[in-house]
Amino acid sequence: MLCPSRVFPLLLIIVFFIMIGVLLKPNVDLAPGWKDLSSHANLADYKVKTHKGYVSMEELNENVFQKFGYEIIRPTYPVPTLKMTHEPTCDNVFSEWKRIFKLPQPDIPVDTIPADRLEEFTLYNYTALGSFYKNDKNSKEGERPRNWDKLSELIKMPRQQLGGLAYGKDGVSMFDAMQAHRLDNMSGVVIGSMQPWVEVSALRSGVSKVLTVEYNNLTIQEEFKNRMSAILPIDFVTNWHQYAGKFDFAASFSSIEHSGLGRYGDPMDPIGDIREMLKIKCVLKPGGLLFIGFPLGTDAIQFNAHRIYGSIRLAMMMYGFEWIDTFSGDSEQPNDLTSERLHAAPLFGLVQNTLVLRKI
Repeated sequence: MLCPSRVFPLLLIIVFFIMIGVLLKPNVDLAPGWKDLSSHANLADYKVKTHKGYVSMEELNENVFQKFGYEIIRPTYPVPTLKMTHEPTCDNVFSEWKRIFKLPQPDIPVDTIPADRLEEFTLYNYTALGSFYKNDKNSKEGERPRNWDKLSELIKMPRQQLGGLAYGKDGVSMFDAMQAHRLDNMSGVVIGSMQPWVEVSALRSGVSKVLTVEYNNLTIQEEFKNRMSAILPIDFVTNWHQYAGKFDFAASFSSIEHSGLGRYGDPMDPIGDIREMLKIKCVLKPGGLLFIGFPLGTDAIQFNAHRIYGSIRLAMMMYGFEWIDTFSGDSEQPNDLTSERLHAAPLFGLVQNTLVLRKI
């Protein structure tokens, strides 16, 4: 019979090993929120939703991420955390973008993905493919810049009216994100902007200067030229050293998801959106903020209109950033973008929230 003096230490040892077992036990269910699990976990035990159904992270690691130069380092939900096996230098990022930009382009945007590039565009068939054609290069019905001469009116608009100018409730999420993460006396860059509601949201958050990178020439209202300016993408890329590591924040809403699909006359590029994220990373200061809004749902492309970002492509887009907050426009407060919320809409359905990321 064990004496009491020996029982207590034995019980402590048993409890210790039980706790270790609980902590290391894989959770194969889709966990709510951003769940950080052991980096030594078996990726075969963790699954995410795709248009094919639930697929293990091990399968995605081998069949998608590694083929694009990434590797899962933590099986986090709703998006696995990746590292880049050979991250390109900023010089390579911008020079490669410039090379692709100068390739010959068709007079009218194409309506189908070239067969020899289909696997790259669809992440080796882990991204659903649908059709939704747009010609915003030279069609009379295509989008054109507007309201750049009405900045003095926009800056007085109420939250919902300003944020809702282009994207209804979804656009309000950008305004809310910038109010929650104030930008007083900061300078930043906006990527893609048909009308300046993102820029005005930044001004309302206290920004001192904002530069807009846009394919169209913009005519900024005279009274705001001391705080706002614009540049064409090719000029921004050509002079990228001037902007490297200089911006406190960057912002983009419903723009990057089009990059590389040809809709706006841009070059066909299966990772055009990822290149944009790498460019942004290069021009942000360490710890700089990125306010990014694009379609969220189950991974898909509706060609040539846009991409929809789910657990797979989001992981690559967010490389090099820490995910801080998500705003939906329903409330001025952030929400928890769980796996359930990310995949709530049916296939090809989407919401456009604003994610707040911090450069690592």
